[in-house]
Amino acid sequence: MEDFLKLPKVSFIVITHNFEKFVCDCLTSIKNQTYKNFEIIVVDDVSKDSTRDKIKSFINENPDMQIKFIENENNIGQLAAFLTGLKAATGELVSAIDGDDVLFPEYCAMHVETHLKTSVALTTCRQAEIDENNVIHTLNSIESPRQKEEYINIDNKSFEEFNEYRRAAGIDKDGCNVKILDNDKYSFATWHWGPTTSSMMRKSVCDMLLLIEKTRALKITADKFMFSFCHLIGSSAIIYKVLYAYRRHSSNYSLANPVMGNKKYLKERTQNNYFRNNKKIRTQMFKFISDNKDYFREKFNKANLVMIYKRIIFSFDSRFFKGLIKSLFI
Repeated sequence: MEDFLKLPKVSFIVITHNFEKFVCDCLTSIKNQTYKNFEIIVVDDVSKDSTRDKIKSFINENPDMQIKFIENENNIGQLAAFLTGLKAATGELVSAIDGDDVLFPEYCAMHVETHLKTSVALTTCRQAEIDENNVIHTLNSIESPRQKEEYINIDNKSFEEFNEYRRAAGIDKDGCNVKILDNDKYSFATWHWGPTTSSMMRKSVCDMLLLIEKTRALKITADKFMFSFCHLIGSSAIIYKVLYAYRRHSSNYSLANPVMGNKKYLKERTQNNYFRNNKKIRTQMFKFISDNKDYFREKFNKANLVMIYKRIIFSFDSRFFKGLIKSLFI
């Protein structure tokens, strides 16, 4: 590459709340990325345990890393915490990272490469699942975006050749399949992606979210709102490779029984929230665009603003209707 050309900088916005047991694993996994042009912004949302002390110790032990630490005075929720970190971010690409998750070394490189080879606003990847003791429960989570046809290749290599589970997760230099989800074909309000940590977004699109004045209504559905907005504005892409580990533990939102990740077995409170969020996302997005219609009309012109409204209102599919009908009986 010519000397005057530069690769994009990535801003990892790590959001923590009472993650004293996990946060250093998360930060270390970012430190170990093969792609080195990144910064870390940690936003702690009023932890009551020793999370903040753990973060400060990590910063002191890694003086050469670009780390900014923001300590919220009040608990403001995931979306507001992300927007707080976004204001401090200087990268062209951003990832919202839950402070209890762990990234695999190629996470950043593969997301960046996908962004460079497409013009999408959002990329997402597949996930492994681990417990609070770092035990791997699956390398093929059903919560991950899935291809229509999936095959499992099992060989008889010894466990010693497992290579720290990375090759079994498909993390190597052989490439992978990437699917573009055009927002004309893939419904606005349906979930196509992985959880929060799975994704990387273009900061130029995320910066529009700084127009949000009230985040309380979106406190428990932040990733759905952020990802749906990015997809609405600039489409998205799925990287069919496991690039991080989602941690299930006693206090996280998506806690399921040992049948890992299957929404049929989620605790009732979480299941009810999923369905209610499917209804809420459309009205909240419409309100957000309408409250700032002059800005978006200037940004995209009148005809494209009308198209955005149409995508919000009319982009239904069967999964949305099933969720809507089910939510009426909850």
